[in-house]
Amino acid sequence: MAPSPLVIRAPELKPLGALAVVHKGGSAYYRELIGNPDPIIVAGAWCALFDEKLVPRPMAAQAIVACRHAAVRARAFGYFTQVHEHALAKTAAETTADGPGDLEQESMLAELHQDSARVAEVSGMLYLATANLKHLTTASERAELAGGWRPALEWALRAVIIAPLNPTTIMRLFAVLESSAQPDLMEEVGEILRARNLHLPTTNIFLAAAAQMRGDGKLCLSRLKPLDDGKIVANSALAPYLGAVRALRAQAEERLGNYRAAYEAYLALNVAERAPGIDPSFAYKAADIRGKLAIPTLPPDGQPDVIQMLGFPRSGTTLLENALAAHPAIETFEETAALNVATDRIEGVLFGHSSTTSPEETFLKARAGYFDEINSLRRKTQARVLIDKLPIRTADTAFITKLFPEWRYIFSIRHPYDVVLSCFKQRFLPNPSMENFHTIEDASRLYDFAMTEWFKVHTMDDPKVIYVRYDDLVTDFDRVTGGVLDFLGLPWDDAVRDFSKAAENRAAKTPSYQKVRQGLSIGVQTQWRNYGFVFQSEAARPLRKWVEFFGYPLE
Repeated sequence: MAPSPLVIRAPELKPLGALAVVHKGGSAYYRELIGNPDPIIVAGAWCALFDEKLVPRPMAAQAIVACRHAAVRARAFGYFTQVHEHALAKTAAETTADGPGDLEQESMLAELHQDSARVAEVSGMLYLATANLKHLTTASERAELAGGWRPALEWALRAVIIAPLNPTTIMRLFAVLESSAQPDLMEEVGEILRARNLHLPTTNIFLAAAAQMRGDGKLCLSRLKPLDDGKIVANSALAPYLGAVRALRAQAEERLGNYRAAYEAYLALNVAERAPGIDPSFAYKAADIRGKLAIPTLPPDGQPDVIQMLGFPRSGTTLLENALAAHPAIETFEETAALNVATDRIEGVLFGHSSTTSPEETFLKARAGYFDEINSLRRKTQARVLIDKLPIRTADTAFITKLFPEWRYIFSIRHPYDVVLSCFKQRFLPNPSMENFHTIEDASRLYDFAMTEWFKVHTMDDPKVIYVRYDDLVTDFDRVTGGVLDFLGLPWDDAVRDFSKAAENRAAKTPSYQKVRQGLSIGVQTQWRNYGFVFQSEAARPLRKWVEFFGYPLE
């Protein structure tokens, strides 16, 4: 029996209407796709038809037209040669392919200029030249960096349509929707896949994620019930979702008020997320080595409008950064490697080959390298203030205050228990610092280290620092944000209130984006009292002095 007609409700998902005939088999499906208005999809369809030897002689003339795409041309030539249609093979070979000659070079140059939108565009051209799906994944990832989840979704949908049976295309689509904070889209994709009998176990994860986004923990757990860890690990298509499923289980238990069960689920999540090749102690060792560098007194850097946004991960920095980024005179940079440019240059001289460069020249060149990197990232030419946000950099205070003695700071504060709990609950990209967040004990120790390093140098009334409490930011947004703008020497602009709209067009570089895209309706996010059994334990002891120092309740 034929399945019911495929109805697509969301405008963003209209391209998935192409799946309406996927049940008819590869030949019928891809023949339908060659009439698609999207040249990427058309090229993918022809490549699939040639790969599966599904191009009969009557379609040859139509196929020759598609040979303007190099990927199609290569397959057409191979196929026609194999079936001894030499005249057609010759015509295919003589067809001039569209696009610039050296796409790899185009991609490299775009990468050099950190132009993610151009990298995405060239990746699409590379797909037309090769039909390699990895280029569509790259296009989706870089489109998200350039413009947020919507352009990323467009590329992800193309890949799904071209390769509907490939689990990696579905995985990328899930990743985009997971960061979008759009439960309706997540649910509808799950329903569409289920309606066409595609990736049925995976549809449970889409539907569970949608339920969780809506705050329905019971339905989320119900959707996940068929997927225990053993089944997930044993299925190569499901295995990449293990972390996401464990996170959903933990979040659902938390929604239901089952905090001990949630804590155990978060522990299981963190076991799965560990990166065995990364040493978490290196975060301390590296900061200690840099802090002890004998940096001479340096002349002014001449960059008074480059401001640092520090604190600690999950302290409200992403919310504030997005609000400030909406101001026309401010450009913000999130999670950049700019300071790494400076440290790499220093280490290359001090710990590498011998050099005749004087110590002062070494550090000045390193400092210049930082500013060069920041300037290369600039896109808002009208911006007068540049804000570089990387909260974990607080642990490097001893180093950065010697290399950049004139820096000014926006420093975010949130209840230390909530900060550490939130770090423990998130899925971060692995690096030595983030590897410390897999247990409350290790996260507490890193928080204590970072704050200790900061307050060895700065005070709560330091004129170079404006301290922003997360709770005040959410409950008294205009006053607090206005104070930050005063600190930056800028007037108020109503655009900062609409930061949630601007966040829609930015990449989700941190786990905070789902909530930031909800705007100020998120309210004060505090959970630590629900996990009091953790924060009254020895694991959280290093945090208690900071709870009292910042004036928060201990119980």
